[in-house]
This record gives sequence, C-alpha cells and structure tokens, in this order.
Amino acid sequence: MEDVLKLQTMKLGDIAKKMGQKLVVILMLFLTGSMQSCVTRQVTNGTSGISFKASTYNIRYDASADKTSGNSWDTRKQALVDLIKRHGFDIIGTQEGMNRQMIELKKMMPGFDYINYPYGGKADYHNSGIVYRTSMFEVMDTGTFWFSETPDIPSIGWDATDRRICLWGKFKHKPSGKEFYYFNVHFYWKLEEARRASGPLLVKKIKEIAKGYPAICVGDFNSEPETSQIKAIKAYLHDSYDLSGNGRKGVENTAFHGGVFHGDPIFRIDYIFVSDSIKVQDYEVYSDIYNQDRYPSDHLPVSCIVTL
Repeated sequence: MEDVLKLQTMKLGDIAKKMGQKLVVILMLFLTGSMQSCVTRQVTNGTSGISFKASTYNIRYDASADKTSGNSWDTRKQALVDLIKRHGFDIIGTQEGMNRQMIELKKMMPGFDYINYPYGGKADYHNSGIVYRTSMFEVMDTGTFWFSETPDIPSIGWDATDRRICLWGKFKHKPSGKEFYYFNVHFYWKLEEARRASGPLLVKKIKEIAKGYPAICVGDFNSEPETSQIKAIKAYLHDSYDLSGNGRKGVENTAFHGGVFHGDPIFRIDYIFVSDSIKVQDYEVYSDIYNQDRYPSDHLPVSCIVTL
C-alpha cells in the first residue's frame, strides 16, 4: 500500500503546480483514508458505530455415542476450530460444551478467552460459554439466570427435567470503549411448557440487566420461528435473520436431530437477536464440512456483522 501511496503522491505533486498545495493536502488525506478502509474491515468509533462478528454455535457435548458413530469430539474439534478461524468470528455464544471441550477450545484458539457456567444433564455437565477475542473485548461483568419460576437461584423450571440457563456478559469494546451486553441461552428441548415460558422470562431479564445498553442475545432456543416463545422475544428484540441489511447467506435451517452430523439440517432453532440500536449485515449459516461429508457439530453456526 505504501508504494501505491508514493505513486499517488507523485501524481498529486504535478497537480500542485496548477491547483495549489492546500488542495493537494486535502486530496492526499482523502486518498489515505479511503485506501485504509479498503484494506481491512474497519472497527470504528463515532457516528458510524463499531462493528464486529457475532456468532452462536452449539458445539455438541462430548457424547459417548459419538465415538461409536465416528463423530467424537477428538475427531471433529480441529474442524470446528478451523471453521471459527476461517470465518473470523469475534465473539461466540457456545452451548453444550463440557469442561474439557471449553479448555481445549481455548488452547486451540490463541487470542481468545471465555466465560462459562455449567447447566444441563443430570449433573450440570454442559456449559454455556461466551468465547471472545481478547484484543477486541474486555469482560466488565458477568452473571447467570435460570429458566424457571425462580430465575435468580439454581433451579429446574416448569416441566423441564434439567437446568437451563442464560449466561450473560457485559463487554467493553477495547478500541472504542463502547459497552454492550451479550446473552447466551439454551432453552429446554423436550417438553413444551418450559420452552413456552422461557421466551417471556428471557425478555424480562434482558430488560432488567441491560437497562437500555445495546444487547445481543444468541443461542440454541430449541424453538422454530412460529412458536409463541420466539414471537415473545421478537416483540422486544430483532431477529438478525430478518434484519440483515444485505440479505442472508447459506442454508436456512441450523440443526439436526441430536447426534446427526451429515445431510440437510431440518430445524431453524439457532438465532442471533439484537436490540434497537444495533444494525446487522452479512447474516450467514455456515455449512463447512470435513471428512467429505461431516459437519463439526449437529448444529450449524450462525454469524453476522453487528454495528453498535
């Protein structure tokens, strides 16, 4: 880029003789700024806001059945990490990852860290995690609430059979100082009452916690778009699927039946929701495969560029 700038400077030097030095300086400043914005995706502060790539990814727990089917965590973890790196995710809400999986993700992804909280199963052996780029974000605060009648204490809600939670973090965007909230959820899957009640509760808690700050809410909602719980969320937040300023990329559905790692996804149950002050571009569902026809998880990751 320096060579190009030198060439442009030489051309502008000729113009100076006719148009005056002051005008040349203005043109040089304009040229430099324009070229820099073309070289990289800028993360800025000011009237245009700040931008980064927000994502959600149910990474599938380390299930013993997956070893038998040839889809063990040890087999698929490198492909999963490669996908995250290849597509430049900056902050990711993960669901289901067990402690070992979260530790290994951090080791395999230099420059990233995570916050997490256990939930699910008979012994809370899943984790809700928020994995973030440390050069870009700083954790200011974090907390958890439970999808139940008593959301502020560890509890199983309604007709569910295990604990389901929302992990949240208050983050500061380091280059700009801008602060925002990132909520990561995993709704119960098997019975209807818990899913139906989780939507309104989520909205209530986001209002209480974020208090008007920009808010992004991602996760595996185990609910398709026409359900009452998703409609309750969309009454307060916007679905990035609908909001993306330049349309959508990739397949529409995001998930398979549990433990299925190939074929066509059959459910749209993974979402990125945003509050009013956030703009969305480049919504995409990623279908990267490895070993010819396998996905790294039984969910596909969803990502979009958000601007605060």
